[in-house]
Amino acid sequence: MSEKYFPIRTATSCQLKWNWSSLYLNTGTTRSCCRTGESELTAENFNDFHNTPLKLRDRASMLAGEWPKESCGYCRDIELAGGDSDRTRHLTIPSLVPAELDQDPTATVVNPTIVEVYFNNTCNLGCVYCSAQLSSTIEAEDRKFGTFSSHGVEILPTENHFRDLVPHFWSWFATGFGSLKRLHILGGEPLYQKEFDRLLDMIEQYPNPDCELNIVTNLMVTTERLQSYIDRFKNLLVARKLRRVDITCSIDCWGPEQEYVRSGLDLEQWTQNFELLVNTRWIYLNINQTISPLTIKTMPEFLTKFNQWRTNRKIGHWFSGVYPDPSYMKAEIFGDLEFADDMEKVLQLMPQVTDEDQVAYGYMKGIFNQILASKPDYNEIAKLIVYLDEKDRRRGTNWTKLFPWLERYREYVVQ
Repeated sequence: MSEKYFPIRTATSCQLKWNWSSLYLNTGTTRSCCRTGESELTAENFNDFHNTPLKLRDRASMLAGEWPKESCGYCRDIELAGGDSDRTRHLTIPSLVPAELDQDPTATVVNPTIVEVYFNNTCNLGCVYCSAQLSSTIEAEDRKFGTFSSHGVEILPTENHFRDLVPHFWSWFATGFGSLKRLHILGGEPLYQKEFDRLLDMIEQYPNPDCELNIVTNLMVTTERLQSYIDRFKNLLVARKLRRVDITCSIDCWGPEQEYVRSGLDLEQWTQNFELLVNTRWIYLNINQTISPLTIKTMPEFLTKFNQWRTNRKIGHWFSGVYPDPSYMKAEIFGDLEFADDMEKVLQLMPQVTDEDQVAYGYMKGIFNQILASKPDYNEIAKLIVYLDEKDRRRGTNWTKLFPWLERYREYVVQ
């Protein structure tokens, strides 16, 4: 049987808009992918999460060859800078097309083939580009120190809805899981969430031998806990409850800079766990990087280690910039002021041997082109400094020792 590719090929068409839904049960929202406009998710409309009015409007815009007005700016800007985007990358991936398009290739009301779920914000890390909505560690920190507002930077209380919406997800799962090709579980940190354990129980009860399960983890668990999950994943595969298991490990750069950015991370523990996965060859293993002003300069150090691990086995490589917020955590606020040499080192370290290598290289180059094509935004740079100062006050850290290059921009913080 020949592979089936997404049939809609207008100037802006995106397979993700038709096949993917991200469910943020913690915040009561849904998106067609993590970088698009969000729709409210409630008990009343939960079963229509894949066909909200906003998602239907966005699909109609793409059928007309137009960029959606409320979504998709991330890919649009990368493509305008001459780069490959998530949109163009996913058009090359077969076998994820909603079945409804077989009968009507212009259908806008469809069922998803990929669902991405954020159960709640339980997480043992407090990444500087993250928020209380996705990290219970940050939520506890915010409760302790209260709100903050200065120079356009705000830290405000968050509201979580997962206790209201998780039961509706389980109700949907009993019938909806069977038509999925991929199920992604994110956090918080899934390996610390009781909902993740229940998910595995539900897969036992409602198996889907055609589905690939992808767990996105920060890997900051004990090696014993990680091994116990590995054993359970293997049992699900042997029993043909799933097609395959992916583990996508979050890491952005290297050294003390990474331990600052991903507050709570211990690189020694992370490395021990990752190398366990490297040696568990039946797991599909991936790396996911978040590109921000604080990670670019030590990305080459990480890629050097990554290339060493890749000599032992295939490891997928995924990455993106910070989107949609916070705006001051986006590398493009520096334009061409700061990172050109660092980005060149990154590209030199990225192999171009396989087709997958070339796709990843083109995607990284597109992100870098978009950064360099942006105009420096000194107001946003000032916000970044104000934000890091406040984080240091709360955490007893000192960013200026790790990122002295950023201190040169303090003059733009209006006193």
